[in-house]
Parts: sequence; structure tokens; C-alpha cells
Amino acid sequence: MSFMKLLQGIGDKLGILEAVSVPGNPETVRIQTRTVSLRALTAEVKPGVARILADTPAELATSFDEIFKAAGISANPMAWTSDRLKQAIESGELRNKPREEAQKTILELLKAEGVSPEEIVKDAIARDQAMDAFEGRAREKMRARQEACRACISAAESRIRELTEECAALEKSLNDDQARWDEWKRQKRARERALASVVSYIVDHRVITSEEDQESGPIRSQ
Repeated sequence: MSFMKLLQGIGDKLGILEAVSVPGNPETVRIQTRTVSLRALTAEVKPGVARILADTPAELATSFDEIFKAAGISANPMAWTSDRLKQAIESGELRNKPREEAQKTILELLKAEGVSPEEIVKDAIARDQAMDAFEGRAREKMRARQEACRACISAAESRIRELTEECAALEKSLNDDQARWDEWKRQKRARERALASVVSYIVDHRVITSEEDQESGPIRSQ
């Protein structure tokens, strides 16, 4: 979802959960919600660079880390980011804890590390913006590829129809030619029989050959 649509959907307000010490008893921690403006959580990203990165020939092979780097998002493994928090949630004891208990542990961890929850949210929003920017340009390229592919398919189908019609016409020509040839040979045999009949009155040997003679071999005189 684009960041502007997100703003429109929730009215630019977001509740941030944080762990705070109870006054008079610093060892006791409670969870409270603090409302902040989403605009205040918008990080300085470079969506234009992410879009340019999507112009590479194999844009879908581009890793998310490359997208985040192009957008100017910190890749420092020691910094607390949404990715590092994700790793903390998916590893160790947190994975098997109930959600509320895990949430309290996470907020206490961030407090102990001196990490503001806003920084984690800001990092997550920045990554989302970078991916959205990359996706927008990649989608344009994908649509262009698909349109070009559909045009090629249409041209190929048209050519197939043309070739099918051409094959049908050639087949008809072949059959017509064979039919004409068969008819010519039929007439030739008739003429040969007529000639043989005429000359049989004046010679004592067959001198007119026929197709039947050629197929059966030379005719011997009696």
C-alpha cells in the first residue's frame, strides 16, 4: 500500500507502544500507548533511485537489500531496524511466547537498548516506501513486456492462420493436379487402346504400348 493511502486510511495518527518505568518503582515496567503523527515517522528515502534501479534488465532478480540500499536505508547490522527486530522475534525464546508476553519482552528490550519504537516504525515505513517505488516502475516494465508479448502472440496466431490457409490451398492444388493427371492418363489409355485396335488390322504384332504393358513387361509374340 502506498504511504499516502495509508495516511488517508487512518487519518495520519498511529499509536506507538512503549515500555515505561512505573514512577516510584523503576523495576516495574508497564506498557503504554503514545499517539504520534505518521508524517513524523516518514524517513528520508530516495524513491527515485529505487525506481531507477527497477530499470535494470533483470529488475525482478534485484534483491530487497539492493532496493533498500538504493533508497538510502541503513544496512548497518548493528543498528536497530525492523529487520533486526524481526530476527529477534523469530529467534530464541520469543518465538514460543504468547503474543502479549512477547510484545512486552520486545518493548522492554528496546527500552533497555535505548531504542525508540518510532525509529523501528520509521525504518519499516521507509522500506515499504522503497519497495512501493520499485514496484511501481517494475510494474510499468512488466506491463510493457506483457503488451509486447501479447502483440507477438497475436502476430504468431495471425501467421499460423495464414500458414494454415496456405497449407489448405497447397493441399487443394496438389489434389487438383493429381486429379487432372489421373484424368489425362485415363484419356491416354483410351487413345492407346483405340490405336492398338486400328493397327491390329494391318500388323501381326502389337506395336502400340499401353500403361498395362509397361507394368507387366514386354509382350511376347505367339
